[in-house]
Amino acid sequence: MLRYRADNPYKKLLKLRFAMAMISILCVLMLIVTVAKNSPAEAVIFLGLPYAEATNETQTASKNLIVNVIGNSNKNEETDYKSALKVAKHTDSPTILIYHTHTLEAYTPTASNQYIEKGGRWRTTDNSKNIVLVGELLAEALRKMGFNVIHDTTNHEPPELSSAYERSEETMRKYKELYPSITMFIDLHRDAAGDEAENDFIVINGKEAAKIMFVVGNGKGATGSGFSEKPNFEYNLAFADAIREELLRIHPDFVRPTRIKSGRYNQHISNQCLLIEIGHNMNTLEQAVNAVPYLANAIYEVCGGEG
Repeated sequence: MLRYRADNPYKKLLKLRFAMAMISILCVLMLIVTVAKNSPAEAVIFLGLPYAEATNETQTASKNLIVNVIGNSNKNEETDYKSALKVAKHTDSPTILIYHTHTLEAYTPTASNQYIEKGGRWRTTDNSKNIVLVGELLAEALRKMGFNVIHDTTNHEPPELSSAYERSEETMRKYKELYPSITMFIDLHRDAAGDEAENDFIVINGKEAAKIMFVVGNGKGATGSGFSEKPNFEYNLAFADAIREELLRIHPDFVRPTRIKSGRYNQHISNQCLLIEIGHNMNTLEQAVNAVPYLANAIYEVCGGEG
């Protein structure tokens, strides 16, 4: 049996490893404190928590950020925050573009909404049965509220789904060049879920409605090196959270916590870029359609208001 002596090299090695572990823990704690002081939102993300469950202090910091960018400091804080998010209404030129990076995304078929799968499971080229229909209904609802909306139905998926964002960026830039008046870009999707999410919906006014989720990219990339042109992460995040707050007023379970991801999702094109997931593949098209009026109303409350 090995006996530990005062000069036992194994004992010294254990002590050294313990000391190194304690130093590493201390460094991590110091890093968290530093990040929290400089940016509460980044601290929440660093700890792996959903940003949507951050403190009121963090939300106030996001609001102040928007006010500082384009807000009017002569008004009160709440008015400044809301005015900074406005999108012009009753204009001759379009101000909102709705498009679909994953154009073929569809929902669980029902007796009244059957479709032929193409491009994979829960996908179809029939635009009356997939996310494109949901996008058209959202466009129509926003138009009735006074917004000038373009709904692009380009199929960005072929030749490969993995490069769809490259093609949808081209679509965004094309419209931005044609219509510099466009400030708001909505990439409408449906999320993916397992069989266990079959009954994952809410009921509003007696109708089943799909839940909604916002995805915001920080542009850091999978390796941490990031994209050369990064999105205005804080601004887009605060913009999404403002609409999320309106949806929560309608129903406490209507919207999921905002999902923060390391991708960019073309949110570098504008400071008002939204990636919105209306339901998932285990929802039905009817449930997704029923959620649209409430999403349109939430967007109106944040971006429209008076005028």
